[in-house]
Amino acid sequence: MSGVLLGRRAALGLALGGLALPAQAHDGHHHGTAPAVAAGGVARLRGALPDVRVTDAARQRRRLVSEVIGPRVVAIDFVLTGCAALCGVVSAAMAGAQEILGPRLPREAGLLSIGLDPLADTPEALAEYGGRFGAGPGWSLVSIAPPALDDVLRRLGGPQPGADHAPMVVVLDARRGEIRRLLGLPAPEQIAAAVAAALDGRGPAA
Repeated sequence: MSGVLLGRRAALGLALGGLALPAQAHDGHHHGTAPAVAAGGVARLRGALPDVRVTDAARQRRRLVSEVIGPRVVAIDFVLTGCAALCGVVSAAMAGAQEILGPRLPREAGLLSIGLDPLADTPEALAEYGGRFGAGPGWSLVSIAPPALDDVLRRLGGPQPGADHAPMVVVLDARRGEIRRLLGLPAPEQIAAAVAAALDGRGPAA
């Protein structure tokens, strides 16, 4: 097992261990304790996801659906790059899922982190944030300007932009108009399994 993988798993363990602290010890982006992980069933998108322009960590302007997501199944988390609490725990789990999904990235599957604060989550901040978690070629980090951000989050069933929010990961199959919401603090294995289930649901022609 590589030292990089060991380092990421150790970081995830430390992050999860930090959750034993009282809720008030975390920064102000999250209130109270995290809800228990609940891997809900398959749900329909709240209308087609708009193909809005986004800015990624490399300062490239791209279309969200046609260029960033494409035909893939994508696991999405919602981040505040300045958050020192639960955002990092979820992103560490995304890093673990990246390792598990391995060769399925980036052709079949992908990871996507959406910044919740268009002012603070700049391309530079997103690049630094992604670097902390070893984001590879299959993992995009993007900023979306309001009001398009509000619309994207609403359709995904995500949190309010820039607001306190409960942690979650949304696994999206835009081609089929389906989402799987993992509420709370999903393990890397749960994220990877939800992505695999969505891919399997497409059948052999996927």
